[in-house]
Amino acid sequence: MAKTKSFEESIQELENIIAILEKGECPLDEAVELFEKGVKLSKECHKTLENAEQKIKVLTEDAAPEELKEE
Repeated sequence: MAKTKSFEESIQELENIIAILEKGECPLDEAVELFEKGVKLSKECHKTLENAEQKIKVLTEDAAPEELKEE
């Protein structure tokens, strides 16, 4: 079973892919493969951020009534 990459590992890999593609020195087939991998990583990172944002929103909404009670 493959280990799931952390958000930070995925971002680092995405940055590496971008750097390679920006150089423009790899063959077209490799560039397309890297681009596809980059898009997949980007989507995974975006989903991770959305999930984290949702968790934070739920936590802050849950905390808000308690804060109001203390005032």
